[in-house]
Amino acid sequence: MLRLFDSKHYPSLCLNSQLKVPEWGISDLIHAQDVGLEHIHVRRWQDGTFLNTMPVNKTYGQQAVIHRADLHNALIDRALAQPTVTLRENSLVIDVTFDPPSPSVTLASGEIVQGDIVIGADGIKSGIRAKLLEDNSIKAQPTGDAAYRIMLERSVMEADPELRGLIQEPQATRWIGPHKHVIAYPLRKHELYNVVLIHPDRHGVEESWTTKGSKQRMVDDYRGWDSKVTKLIDLVPDDDVLEWKLCLHSPLKTWIRGSVALIGDACHPMLPYVAQGAAQAVEDAAALGILLSTIDSRHQIPLALFAYEQSRKQRAETVQQSGTENRTLLHFPDGPEQIARDEQFRASMRESGKNPDRWNDRETQRFLWGWDAEKAALGAWREVSGGESKASAYL
Repeated sequence: MLRLFDSKHYPSLCLNSQLKVPEWGISDLIHAQDVGLEHIHVRRWQDGTFLNTMPVNKTYGQQAVIHRADLHNALIDRALAQPTVTLRENSLVIDVTFDPPSPSVTLASGEIVQGDIVIGADGIKSGIRAKLLEDNSIKAQPTGDAAYRIMLERSVMEADPELRGLIQEPQATRWIGPHKHVIAYPLRKHELYNVVLIHPDRHGVEESWTTKGSKQRMVDDYRGWDSKVTKLIDLVPDDDVLEWKLCLHSPLKTWIRGSVALIGDACHPMLPYVAQGAAQAVEDAAALGILLSTIDSRHQIPLALFAYEQSRKQRAETVQQSGTENRTLLHFPDGPEQIARDEQFRASMRESGKNPDRWNDRETQRFLWGWDAEKAALGAWREVSGGESKASAYL
């Protein structure tokens, strides 16, 4: 029996990732709520001048954006349709044991729940991670950035002719400027508009999804920017601004111990500059799923988790680093580096040159989106298990 533990309601966030969702039977649920992007625009901060506009690369499938809650609901609905799955809410995990074949978690109520495997998917502030590493001293390194998150209704956008196209058209837009940038796109079949505004961190906010931000500070931070940006900010209710600190997390020495594994933000938190946080977590789940479907007995779980780590750790850490590099390029102050970067943006539309924005660069997209996490996991399994084994049937 698989138990899903949920200690709180998931926050109202947005997933901005090119997810190559495995065949989990949720495609219809996803596409009922997503927006398939057609173009990605890059604009100059002051006047909205186009620096670059590119059609979305569909080599690897339709690229879509979806509200994170909609993705969560699709996954939960699919899981709960299985007769062997139980969802337990308000069941905070406070401890974990690692020894196979029966690891366990201890709940805040004192109840101990045993299973064949424990998967720590408990996010940036993971408690399972600290237990697994036997280290409570892990510190995140501030990047110097923080981000406001706002969500606007279609009705308020359509009332302004200058903003109407943003909510109606299937496009994502970046505005880039000195030490800041904005990324925005429609969600939920164009009923919502998501805006993330990245700016210098004042060191007064937490690494949390739920810290309240100041609208006046947001107005001050983006004064003088393109009128579309300032109009979007003006539409935000005073008490409806969320802000979070963006931190860089160093690679962990391991993601696994016994029959326990970490996935997603618990082991490789991603910065938002290349939109890969949720996508890499889905790759983790795909790798784990195929490996646990391949083994013959619970005694092989530790070996399967070793194959999981072998197939995922280096890749996820490489993606982490690419986000840091993208931040630098997007945030050049006005001057020689910015002028050269903007010319590179324009040149990439005329020829097959490299796009300065990693999110929109074809070679980076090949690396990010062309990856087959299941195939990589099975390749690692063949190596660690010493032969073709049952894995060959899944290739």
